[in-house]
Amino acid sequence: LPLLVSAARVTVVSIRTDADNEVVDTQTESRLAAYLHAHEVHAEFKHYEHPEGDVGGVLLSRAADLGCELIVMGAYGHARIREWALGGATRTLLKSMTVPVLMSH
Repeated sequence: LPLLVSAARVTVVSIRTDADNEVVDTQTESRLAAYLHAHEVHAEFKHYEHPEGDVGGVLLSRAADLGCELIVMGAYGHARIREWALGGATRTLLKSMTVPVLMSH
């Protein structure tokens, strides 16, 4: 949180692979926006749809487009068969990060 407070710009990026979660996304964004605002973090929210599922690749591409100097993200693991078949954003970023990444689980 101290890094976000001192940042010149904070952009929250959501990459949706399933359009059926729109209600959950809106509720989550509202709670996150209120939390950040309470801590005086002024964030811009950007939404992307990418049905193919390469969330890590899309995240790195958008970070480059936005000129990001740091990516802050959650780090999650999934079932091994799903990770093997689809990969995972965490694994993609660990293998291919182009800017520093701060992860939390």
